[in-house]
Amino acid sequence: MTAKLMWVAAATLYLGISAWAADPSVGTWKLNLAKSTYSPDPPPMSSTIVIEPSGDNGVKVNVETINAKGAKITISYSANYDGKEYPFNQSGPGAATNQTVVFKQINPQTVERTNYIAGKPAGKELWVVSKDGKVRTVTQTGTTADGKPIHNVLVQDRQ
Repeated sequence: MTAKLMWVAAATLYLGISAWAADPSVGTWKLNLAKSTYSPDPPPMSSTIVIEPSGDNGVKVNVETINAKGAKITISYSANYDGKEYPFNQSGPGAATNQTVVFKQINPQTVERTNYIAGKPAGKELWVVSKDGKVRTVTQTGTTADGKPIHNVLVQDRQ
């Protein structure tokens, strides 16, 4: 019985580690400005994204961006791929309060993230990691505060 329990514990640990390792979004990503497009806003000067495994089925995300005017914007949150809302923290110019984020994993390479401000949908992101795991493409859609449509395509390279 003891050997069986040890085998079950080892298998559970292995599967947990494998699930984290298998998430292609996990890693450090740097924005490739030459391959990215921004509409209507001007592109930032730089952006680095760090995604780590979190919990049983989720990620912890930290983003540091220097916007077009040189101001620093930081974003941090942890969320599971379960369709539930999780707190979304942002500081810097344009930061809104009372933000949440919802994650849904479409397939191992693709994640949909929906942002909410005060309970209302504020925008979506579709994350797609290339089959070789070297490039992450994030398509952002929504509307600006003054009602203009947003369509940004961010190409990020694994570091």
